[in-house]
Order: sequence, then structure tokens, then C-alpha cells
Amino acid sequence: MDLCGPMPALSQGGNKYFFTIIDDYSRKVTVFPINKKSNVFQTFLKFQRRAERFLGRKIVSVKTDGGLEFCNKYLDNFLEQQCINHEKTNPYTPELNGVAERYNLTALDGVKTLLISSGVAQKFWGEALLCFTYTWNRVCHKDGNKIPFEKYSGKKPSV
Repeated sequence: MDLCGPMPALSQGGNKYFFTIIDDYSRKVTVFPINKKSNVFQTFLKFQRRAERFLGRKIVSVKTDGGLEFCNKYLDNFLEQQCINHEKTNPYTPELNGVAERYNLTALDGVKTLLISSGVAQKFWGEALLCFTYTWNRVCHKDGNKIPFEKYSGKKPSV
């Protein structure tokens, strides 16, 4: 999990950050544009309920950097109550949370490309991010056998 921002412009929905969650096995990415860092906890709760219901399994571990949005008593207490392991990276070592950090940079490049090529205003970065992530989850990557969506859900997406 990682938080990216603040973005150069507020989104159409008034957001200036995006919260990235990547499934370690499938590399399926879920992003949430959010307006405040303090919304990370509530957003994670929403994600957890949805993911656990969809997969029929519990989340067992999360990996975050040392940002205050991830290292606070509310999140720590919740994760402990849910028996979810919270792996925190060392300070000033973003490479230890490399998958999420790399995706954020790739997504930022993709969003810039979408906005410039389509000629729409910067305030539509949130919509461009969701579009980029949707496409990312439906394209083969490293292993080339299955796309992230298919590995995550066990089903081929409808196109």
C-alpha cells in the first residue's frame, strides 16, 4: 500500500492524493483518489470489506512505508484486531515498498500521457488514473501467462 501526492491540481472530485493497494500474488492494482491523507484508514476499511467478500478469504498482511497515514494507533489497532500483519518499511527506503512505489510512478506517467493526448484539463487526473488502472489490470505483465485481473479473480474479464 502507498499514498501518492499531493497532485499538481485538485481532481474533479476535489481529491489531491491517490491511495494504491496492490495484491502481492496477482499484482492487481486498486487505486482510490482521496482528498486527505487522514482518509487512508477509512478507505482501507472499505477496500478490506470488498476484497474479502469478493475473494472469500481474509487479508493476512499489508506492507506500507513509514508515512503517518499508515503508522498510527487507529490503523495499528484495527490490523491487530483483525490479525493482519503490518509490515512497515524502514525510513527513507522507498525501494523496500518497491512494487507500490514503481506502480505510482508508472501511473503518474500514464495519467500525464492520457491527459495530454486527450486534451482534457488537469482536473481530470482522477478519472485518467482510474482508466489507466483499469487497463493495467487487463494487460499481461511480467509472467505473461495471465493478466492481473484473472489471477486475482480466477475469471477472465469480459471485454
